[in-house]
Amino acid sequence: MTWIKLDDTLPNNPKILPLSDKAFRLYIEGLCYANQYLTDGFLAQAVINRLDNGNALEELIVATLWLQTEGGIQIHDYCEHQTSRKVVEEKREAVRNRVTRYREKSNAVVTTPETETETETETDKRLLFDEFWKIYPLKIGKGKAQTAFMKAIRTTDADIIIKGAQRYKSDPNRTKTYTAHPTTWLNAHRWLDEPLPPKAFSVDEKKEKELQEARIKSEREKEEAAQWFREQEEQRLRAVPPPAELRELLRKSFTK
Repeated sequence: MTWIKLDDTLPNNPKILPLSDKAFRLYIEGLCYANQYLTDGFLAQAVINRLDNGNALEELIVATLWLQTEGGIQIHDYCEHQTSRKVVEEKREAVRNRVTRYREKSNAVVTTPETETETETETDKRLLFDEFWKIYPLKIGKGKAQTAFMKAIRTTDADIIIKGAQRYKSDPNRTKTYTAHPTTWLNAHRWLDEPLPPKAFSVDEKKEKELQEARIKSEREKEEAAQWFREQEEQRLRAVPPPAELRELLRKSFTK
């Protein structure tokens, strides 16, 4: 499913304002058809004949909203305001590639759709949500989170949202107590957030943090020292003793 874009000032646009209700409806129906079938704003004459029950075609042509062309009508400046076929297909290909990578990585098994109306695209979206859910650090309210995710990917690439969730999960300043519910995070477009500010520690927390760092440093130094002694012992065991004649010569030189 794709979506047409309508500015909230559209009804008061100088070209739109003089239109009759039937002409305005025809204009919107034309946008919906072109968007659904990815025609980049072209409407074949057969489509016009079906949509224009009220003979409103002339109004749209006079307003230069529709331009007559060979075989039908071209919606004026369609690709400047709506998503072109090329961009839609590129986004769909990106989703397919991401879903394929997810399936290969997780060995996910895609079951047959439960209803006849469920499409492969909807299945792919569920797989993308599953990837988001696997990453997100707080597992609560999965049903509402899935609804919010499906709404979010209408306007934002799923890859951007998932990467944002990964950043949020990995943020060292995020605390478990104040981790946002996934639905809240999605509805607030939190994937656009800057990293969280550094956490302010109390005096006791600072002392505990310093003690923990000191213990880690001490354990590291002990391990490094133990490794050094092990290497020295291995070298001693591998060493070949000098011949008896050389040992005797060395003994005499030291006793003089």
